[in-house]
Amino acid sequence: MVSGPSGAGKGTALDYITQLNAAKRVATYTTRAARPGEVNGVNYEYVSESKFSELCAEGTIFEYTRTYYDSYYGSPSTLLRSTDPAPLAVELDPHGFVRVRAASTRRVVGLFIAAPSESSLRARLEARGQETGLDRRLRVRTDQMVWSWVYDYIIFNDDRDQFFVDLAAVVKSELLRTDGAKRILELRKDLDPTLEAGD
Repeated sequence: MVSGPSGAGKGTALDYITQLNAAKRVATYTTRAARPGEVNGVNYEYVSESKFSELCAEGTIFEYTRTYYDSYYGSPSTLLRSTDPAPLAVELDPHGFVRVRAASTRRVVGLFIAAPSESSLRARLEARGQETGLDRRLRVRTDQMVWSWVYDYIIFNDDRDQFFVDLAAVVKSELLRTDGAKRILELRKDLDPTLEAGD
């Protein structure tokens, strides 16, 4: 699960993780309009507020928030009951991350992306044409940074090349963890001679 302030680089992180074939990206729901270059079903599932309400009522959306006071963001219930053995990569705000981690039967790994300063974040948001609501997004940043301590990894996105190096290190760390656990399970009969051959 990837979280962080608006403009910190969450989308870039998710794109890179999926390019490494380390996880399958799962789109969450939002009522905001798609930005240039964003693809429905990849970046988000873009829906109207009325449709969003319907999806919440029928249980398709597990949890939701109005992060920036203007648009709704919600996570799909499939995150909790997916039987896909592949790791899933998804963008969630901190409140959503905590809720999904508490309710999911899968192991949930949290990655928080941080910008080095408010001024750099402001510059990024202005560069992508988000002057509207900019101050609100920067205020939310402060609240989100407080949540960073509940995540497994925190990466600062202040140098693009180093950012990708750090992301690759996180992916490698998690692959070592999961691959190691799988090998231990394969060797369980050697480790525990009380297990019968058919177990």
